[in-house]
Amino acid sequence: MPKVAILYTGESRTLDTTIQHFKNNVLINSNYHVFALVQSDNIDYHNEIILNTIGDHLKSLQWFDKNDNTWLQIRESCLEKMEIPENWKNYLKNSGSMIEYYQMYLAYQALERYEIEHNIKYDFVLRMRTDVILKDSIDFDFIFEKNYITNMLYKIKDFLNETTILSENVLHLFMNSFYNENRYMYKNIDLTKLVIAPYLYTLLEISNEETFIDALIRYLTKGKYMVCLRSNIVYFLRRELMKDIHILGITYGQYLDKINDYWFNAESQLDNICTENNIDKFNSTTDLEGLSLYNYHPSNYFDENKLKQDDYSFFIKRY
Repeated sequence: MPKVAILYTGESRTLDTTIQHFKNNVLINSNYHVFALVQSDNIDYHNEIILNTIGDHLKSLQWFDKNDNTWLQIRESCLEKMEIPENWKNYLKNSGSMIEYYQMYLAYQALERYEIEHNIKYDFVLRMRTDVILKDSIDFDFIFEKNYITNMLYKIKDFLNETTILSENVLHLFMNSFYNENRYMYKNIDLTKLVIAPYLYTLLEISNEETFIDALIRYLTKGKYMVCLRSNIVYFLRRELMKDIHILGITYGQYLDKINDYWFNAESQLDNICTENNIDKFNSTTDLEGLSLYNYHPSNYFDENKLKQDDYSFFIKRY
């Protein structure tokens, strides 16, 4: 079974109401290990909740102090190097844009230490925010199996009314939904892609479907890609690629994009570091998922205390 490291980071705002969903929908197998980095104004309270809920899955728990001198020095050093207006520097300084990647960086360091101490190596890394509820679980134990992948491709082909699985539309929707068989059917799903390496498109030059499926499996198990929900809310990638991504926590602002005027925001910095490291990035968002970012309302996602089975894989729980 693949070993999965989960970087569980963020503020504790709604953690006491999201963490049970995290346990139920994310920690579905014993080979899923959690490396947590949490910011809290009531550490004793949240420490008990995390320990009691996550249990043996928890391999590291650190408490983040936003006034930590090391963090403040790194933040100021990054901002000083960025040629942007002062108002945007102030925004970055006071928002979660930079801090989320520094927290991810610290959680990743704990992951590395654990691997060395226990002589193991993880296969995949999944990043989760503490205020996010992931409705559609990701079972890494079977999503790379040939039968599952083959069935998904043909289901998507039929869903899109394509004549063959050897289609860019099928491949694109597959890469944005293969981790959960519900997702490709969701209404109003916005798909974006940042494909850097040419290998993915060479798959479409294959004329035999069986050969295509085998090549796609090689890409999924050994390729350089990241799969994201809404740019940077939830994402996963092969563990070895994370060594190129985690340094964003201490190098924020160094990844430029001449086309995008807002190259310095959190979403663009993740895009740009993927580009620099030739990592294909797949990203999708449904209307309900996007709505939770700025206009969250519980009735969109809950029926009493139960999650609605609707067109979303995740949402940010604001309160």
